[in-house]
Amino acid sequence: MRVACYSDEGSSLLRACRPARALATLAVLAALVAGCTASGSGDVDRTAATGGTLRVANANEYGDQDPHDYNGDWFIAPMVFETLVKYGQGGRLEPGLATSWQVAADGLTIDFELRTGVKFHDDTPFDEQAAKWNLDRWVGKESHSWLAASKIIKAVEVPGPMKLRLRLERAYDPLLQELTFTRPPGFMSPKAVDASGKFTKAIGTGPWRLEQITTTAASLVRNDGYWGAKPKIDRVEFSVRKDSQTRVSALRAGEVDMLGGSYLAPISPTEAVTLGKDERVTVLHGDPDITVMLGFNLNGIAGDKAIREAVRYALDRETLTKVLYAGQAKAATTLFAPGIPDAGAPQSLPFDPDQARRILDAAGWRQEGKGRVKDGKQLVLSLRIPSTAAVGWQDSRLSAQAVASALGEVGITVNIVAVDEATFYDDLHAGKYDLAFMETYGAPYDPSGFVVGFLTGDRKDPGLWKTDEVERLIDGALYARDAATRAKNYQDAWAVLNREAAFVPIAYRPRVWAVGPAVKGFQVPHTEYDFDLSTVTLQR
Repeated sequence: MRVACYSDEGSSLLRACRPARALATLAVLAALVAGCTASGSGDVDRTAATGGTLRVANANEYGDQDPHDYNGDWFIAPMVFETLVKYGQGGRLEPGLATSWQVAADGLTIDFELRTGVKFHDDTPFDEQAAKWNLDRWVGKESHSWLAASKIIKAVEVPGPMKLRLRLERAYDPLLQELTFTRPPGFMSPKAVDASGKFTKAIGTGPWRLEQITTTAASLVRNDGYWGAKPKIDRVEFSVRKDSQTRVSALRAGEVDMLGGSYLAPISPTEAVTLGKDERVTVLHGDPDITVMLGFNLNGIAGDKAIREAVRYALDRETLTKVLYAGQAKAATTLFAPGIPDAGAPQSLPFDPDQARRILDAAGWRQEGKGRVKDGKQLVLSLRIPSTAAVGWQDSRLSAQAVASALGEVGITVNIVAVDEATFYDDLHAGKYDLAFMETYGAPYDPSGFVVGFLTGDRKDPGLWKTDEVERLIDGALYARDAATRAKNYQDAWAVLNREAAFVPIAYRPRVWAVGPAVKGFQVPHTEYDFDLSTVTLQR
């Protein structure tokens, strides 16, 4: 018996499971909030002319565009390469290069009907053999072991023309959602590699063809042979502008038409306020899907639950969020943003510094001067941050100073340790911290991607909270055969994290884009890893 999961004519029957000075500065930021209002509209201008070139600013250099590797830009890839399944609004799974799929009753087999009439940009037909060739390039490979699908799929078969079958080691509910990731599940032409199998050129089936690329610039042209809704504009030109202020100035001066997103060309909170006041610029906001949080290293002094509970009570998250994000974000109450499936029920996280002091007193951390001591040991927490002025939406230095100031009020001393970005992530994996700002991955990677990396696996890497109890519940959710069981296991895991004060949710990071006056019809993408320009027109 097989259960239909999705087809072009149907709907999903198998819901998929969906990484003193401070306060003065905060006061300055707070003054900006009063003038901050959301602006912009995603409505399509039906009178705008088609054609033209869209100029987009990018914060990062471009690398190898092989979809089965991870060295390239993450925004160009989804424009060029497509997947069997697409991640739609609210986590809905939609047909991509597969028009339908069926999941066996035992969850161990998935059959796909492939879309007919699709060609790669080099006119090579997309068929069952090309699909299998692509999957064989990454399934079961050690370099892709971070992705559960790579380990869960045990065989890729071709049962007939335009048909593809995946056999699984065990039933794994998030598999279809993982197949929406562009890297590595994106499909490229078998002729995109040389005789040795080495990638040579980005050739996909997507609505855009990569015309030229260097480390600092890229140009794409419309794929007029695209099977789906064709873009209305002719070409897109990306240019690398690493400095955020330079990007904003370029948009206001008309040198570029678009910037934004968490990873493409991030806009800081104060920049969003400034751009919102510019009549030539339209600022667009999407529903948040990433949670910023304060995580603890359980292997150090923060293994003391009293300290973690005190930190939770000592932080006024509402005020922190309002001023740190210039009124552009909401205080978080869950591990995952509300739009992420199985995000769970909100937690009660009151601001009560007196309760924080009582908890520390009861745990034996007695006040001595401005700090606290227990058994001759000072209560000092090391807060690791990246030394860059701002990472995406979070100003790491200002955020760290605000946290240190608040915790100092209850007798917790915080040492802020700023390191370069690469060292920062190495230190997180090595457990060289007591406190650290962390973020979820956002859609389509959450919740499964984040929980596997941060709540399960090697205990030498502290992650967020790795214990046998939580890992058992996460496994129960990931391998559940029905939505009710999955939801219960996830919710039970979130309850454990709340009970143990495992982290402090700070804010749901906003998704902000800004476009110049020529751009009409741009809609904020479903995720921070997509770049859909199908509704965009230009009117210069």
